[in-house]
Amino acid sequence: MSLNNLSIGQSRFTQTLLWISLAVLVGSYICLPVADPDLWWHITVGRWIVAHKEIPTVDYWNMFSNAQLWRAYSWSSEIALALIEGWFGGEGLAISQIFLGVGLALCLQFVCSRLSRDYYIGALVGTYATVASYNNFTLRPQVLVWMFFALVICVADEIASKGISRGRLLLLALIGSLWANTHLTAVLGLGAVMLWTVQSGRGELSLKRAALAGGAFFAGTIVTPYVGGELMTFFVKGSHPLKYQAISEFQPATILQFSSVFVLLLVFLLLVVSYTTRALPTLARGTFASGMLLGGFTAVKFLPFAAIAWAALFAVWWRESGADHRLRIHDNFAEGLLLSKERLLGLSAQTGRAIVFLIIAISTVNVAQLLRKPLNTAIVPKSAIDFIEERHLPHPLLNEFSAGGYLMYRYSDASGIPRHKVAIDGRTNVNPDGIWEMYRASFTGKATWRDFIDKVQAQTIVWRQGSPMVTLLLVSPEWCRVFSSGPGDEDHAVFIRSELFQARAGEFSSTDCSSTHP
Repeated sequence: MSLNNLSIGQSRFTQTLLWISLAVLVGSYICLPVADPDLWWHITVGRWIVAHKEIPTVDYWNMFSNAQLWRAYSWSSEIALALIEGWFGGEGLAISQIFLGVGLALCLQFVCSRLSRDYYIGALVGTYATVASYNNFTLRPQVLVWMFFALVICVADEIASKGISRGRLLLLALIGSLWANTHLTAVLGLGAVMLWTVQSGRGELSLKRAALAGGAFFAGTIVTPYVGGELMTFFVKGSHPLKYQAISEFQPATILQFSSVFVLLLVFLLLVVSYTTRALPTLARGTFASGMLLGGFTAVKFLPFAAIAWAALFAVWWRESGADHRLRIHDNFAEGLLLSKERLLGLSAQTGRAIVFLIIAISTVNVAQLLRKPLNTAIVPKSAIDFIEERHLPHPLLNEFSAGGYLMYRYSDASGIPRHKVAIDGRTNVNPDGIWEMYRASFTGKATWRDFIDKVQAQTIVWRQGSPMVTLLLVSPEWCRVFSSGPGDEDHAVFIRSELFQARAGEFSSTDCSSTHP
């Protein structure tokens, strides 16, 4: 890919260092201490797979779904996470997250460079899309899927502009297989392939081209341990983003969120420059990107897909408008990008290396801060479970949805075999509908809040203090709070039945119970 014959003072090596250092900077910037509560159930399932050398087909960890059909659709990533955690602990997980962030930045820069035919624009747009994923970025298989999504668009664009070839079809099949063995959402990739290839950049319609490209991708998605059963799971559970809106990642996006603003700014910018330069996206691609935007604002979990789709459209606009060669440039924004490109690439090699050094220094500080506190255990009930274990409090244990994955981890051995099953956990395709409704009633403090407790036959409860249920438990004569990890709403409290509090008099202190508790 040429640099458009601009007069540049830097060597190609220095320019490459600049792009890589930029990816390291933004990749480390979006990393925070490892905090995703779902990480722990992924590790637990990975331990089970490594120990048993097979992929599970039923659930072993949930007390209400035990032995029922379940597909571990992220098995490949779960094995990696289990091995990393087992060998290197929390520091290994944090370092893996850094590599994942840098890999995401490099992938999006590469894809946008290929689409725009311009390394400079690709670096800017790819970096922008990476930062737009900040709110959703964490150590989870879904981040790999963002990369697959971008690569699918890249290959589909090659097919649309250069035609079908055996190599491109095989590449689509490979990405489809990797995607299906990483996450449940491969159907999004199938949609991207077909809508991006059905029309060329000039608007030429070809259903045959879209069918061949889509068929290759789909063929890859059935090369899994479940022989494509993941797609069936996706369609059966497709209503989950609407059904589980009590879960933060399934809640609608709002304008107050960091990622939402970034995506909307990119959308508005592309609409303006497309109009001023008369380089509009094709109807199919515009429909595809709009669908991703609608999905992202329906459930915030899908917002990174929208950011990547619109970044890809922007990169193609740059190529199709002729802005990179000043052929049809009639836009002040594009003119500004060209000027900034000329100025940066016109810097001396010595200045370029100084910028690289500064970027790497900042990135090193980011990484050092992260490694000082690799895990954020505040959002999981670590101290509460430590207390329960130390005091040998009885099971069954009642827990929140978000804590279920961590309880799977704590109450399973090194081979993933559970000692105690959890009442509810972060796998939405496991929890029965009736249990979910009982849980919601407890979580929100409805009149039927005791039903979930009775169903579990709970003897001990661990719950976030900010929940209405904690207030109900505090005034209930049936329960005594014997532990609190802190005063905040996100801290966790432990409750035991009042008769146990009485039977072990003097062992616990409580602000809502006493030895004469009625």
